Amino acid sequence: MDLIENPIFCALAVFFTLLFLLNLRSFLKVAPSLWDCVARWKGNITLEDSIQLSRSRNWIAAILFIPFCLMVFAFGLYSPDFLSGMSGTFQLLTVTGVFMAYLILRAFLNWQLEMHNYNSGVFTAANMSFYNYFVLLFFLLFLTGGLWAALAADRASARPVMLWEAGLTYLVYIFRRGQIFASVCNPFATFLYLCSLEILPTAALVLSAWLF
Repeated sequence: MDLIENPIFCALAVFFTLLFLLNLRSFLKVAPSLWDCVARWKGNITLEDSIQLSRSRNWIAAILFIPFCLMVFAFGLYSPDFLSGMSGTFQLLTVTGVFMAYLILRAFLNWQLEMHNYNSGVFTAANMSFYNYFVLLFFLLFLTGGLWAALAADRASARPVMLWEAGLTYLVYIFRRGQIFASVCNPFATFLYLCSLEILPTAALVLSAWLF
């Protein structure tokens, strides 16, 4: 089924587009700080220290979660074999459920391995920095997908480009998060935190796409 014929996809796309437009002011307020997070690791600390900016970031990230899942579904960015036997609607619901489980696993690990012996504010900034790069990644993928649509190209041909963009954005995020951890703990502890809090849940997500 073509996406334009899927009523659930269309309804969600319209609803969250309107919701984002209603909150455009919040996004514009936090956007410069998000770019600062790419330029320097301390940008993540600065953003988290501002209650207003961090709340705006959290709200924008929450609004973009479903549109992100719609985009992942539309361009087949997460397409394990078990999805092929489902209808388009169930595929969309499954993709959304998988990414929700990914976020829950991340939150659980962050809670279990909280950095009790170090600066809790820095640890919080390191954990919440994920949402800074998530928002930026969404718009990067959105622009790429929009360009492909404007060129009337096949959606499948955009998939490799978008996966590379996601991978590179993730590497920038890992590097910045590592720098945040390294500002308060030794290199070995930084490595262990990155492996436990970041590599483990993401590896589970990637393996689920490959093995199933």
